Amino acid sequence: EIVKNENEIKESQENIILLNEEIVVKQKEIDSLLSFLQVSNGENVYLEYVFEATSFTDFIYRSAVVEQLTKYNDELIDEMYNMIEENKQLQIKLKEKIKKSEAAIDKLEVSLKSQNLDMNDIDEEQRDVNADIKARKVEIAYYEKTYTQNGCSEDIDIYECVGVPYANEFTRPLDKGTITSEFGMRFHPTKHYYTMHNGIDIGIPTGNKVYSSAAGIVNKIVVRSSCGGNMVYIQHNIDGTKYRTVYMHLHTVKVKVGDVVSFSTVIGTSGGGESYDGCSTGPHLHFGILKGWTGYSYYNPRTYINFPKLGSRFTTRF
Repeated sequence: EIVKNENEIKESQENIILLNEEIVVKQKEIDSLLSFLQVSNGENVYLEYVFEATSFTDFIYRSAVVEQLTKYNDELIDEMYNMIEENKQLQIKLKEKIKKSEAAIDKLEVSLKSQNLDMNDIDEEQRDVNADIKARKVEIAYYEKTYTQNGCSEDIDIYECVGVPYANEFTRPLDKGTITSEFGMRFHPTKHYYTMHNGIDIGIPTGNKVYSSAAGIVNKIVVRSSCGGNMVYIQHNIDGTKYRTVYMHLHTVKVKVGDVVSFSTVIGTSGGGESYDGCSTGPHLHFGILKGWTGYSYYNPRTYINFPKLGSRFTTRF
């Protein structure tokens, strides 16, 4: 639909240009005729032409000629006015098509934002298949071991069996940093096209401590992904609601799957400048919040944490 609108807009613009050129030509024709019929030295040329007849027959002939010239002039003027009116209508339709195209683009952006499927992984959450499979195997092995050790029955949810600690709120994952990119649609810095950014980027030099945003259990670690680098996922129980937080572009990881963490636990150090990480242009932490302990239902971290505005710096975790 957007491509169709753009083609129609282009066609309308071309028609307006052609019509403007035709109006100029028609105006020149009218000016040329008027220059002949206009008053010269205080006398009307076509009246002179009529009354200079040498006979009644000549008079009738000259009158007919003047009548035809006048009629032709009127037709030229009518044609020009019709062209001008047509031009106005084309411009009105062009504005409507532009508005329609902009609405279609807005609709597309809303649609992209609403898609919380695995396709969201095409942004910074994208990872190479081997790294993801390896991380999943470790995660599954942990749950199998925990399920057996805790003596959970088959009718108990495996995530409930794990016993994720309770917390009241999320806190900033760094004690300092600058907000460099917001949650939402953006022009990707390395892929060079618009895509969904499922978190907040915090600019911070390599090697700074990264904390768990709340008490929870580490449920997944991805190592040296080609897009996202080292990543840590943590499950949380915030006032009875299931969440996960994700920390990407880590230089080092200091936890393992199954570790119980608090908001003061250092889970790793900030990175983002590693050569193997193709989705980073410099040192920063990508921080995201997901609702539920499975799936990819991302939410804006600002909904839960008081971050300063884009480009601003903070110096505390609260």
